[in-house]
Amino acid sequence: MNTNWKQNAINAVMTPQQLERMLISLGVKKTDSCLVHTALSSFGFIPGGEQSVVTVLKSILSQGDIVMPAQSADLSDPQTWEYPPAAANVADRIKYSLPAFDPQTTPIHFIGKTPEYFRTLPGTCRSSHPLYSFCAWGKHAQEICSQQPFDLPFGSGSPLDFLYQSNGKIIFLGTDYESCTALHLAESLVFAPSITEAAPVRENNRTVWKKFKNVALEKYDDFNQLGAAFEQQRPAAIAVLPIFNGEIKVILLKELVDFASKYYQNKEKTAGQED
Repeated sequence: MNTNWKQNAINAVMTPQQLERMLISLGVKKTDSCLVHTALSSFGFIPGGEQSVVTVLKSILSQGDIVMPAQSADLSDPQTWEYPPAAANVADRIKYSLPAFDPQTTPIHFIGKTPEYFRTLPGTCRSSHPLYSFCAWGKHAQEICSQQPFDLPFGSGSPLDFLYQSNGKIIFLGTDYESCTALHLAESLVFAPSITEAAPVRENNRTVWKKFKNVALEKYDDFNQLGAAFEQQRPAAIAVLPIFNGEIKVILLKELVDFASKYYQNKEKTAGQED
């Protein structure tokens, strides 16, 4: 059996034109502000790859906004790393060799090709949080990127909160709820800050490690379970079309966050009763 994907024949193609028609049929409108998650492999083969995906999104959302996660988790404290972990005897050497976060130059790792390509394009701006930034393009891009608190970076006053207040949408391009960053807004609104994180920033011409407060993200490790419950109970808030190895989903962000907030309030209440 041939396991080298580069040697396999291409037999499933999604053209940019097909993608555009599908997104329009799913209710994406030119004035929408959309948080986009992508998994190119779910489409089979897209001629032009991430370039075509972003071009299609810009064409459709010509009077709206595209927002993508731009996290730089590799700038976190190496003592907290898990995949891979940093050995105790080298963690500090790594930590104090890491460059300070720079919204213009710090690359995006671990979340796919499309967000990094999007980051590099003219007209894309980026928020200033050293670990949990977002990139945006469109009518409200500067406003979206200018508001992100250092503490609780996914909570009130964040780019996610802007999308919530603007009745934005979430677009899953072959992804699922496991990578749905909007759920961190619900977590930030429900959970009490319980952890302290740190990241390297530039202050007074030198790199310093700055601490910030956050909630425990993915505390219950159940985003897909939450998503399944949401789709069952709020079917009108989601539109879906199948693709080669997954689905395209367009979700009303406010509906999902409100549902998730109640979902986690109930989980916290149950957990409190069991303690």
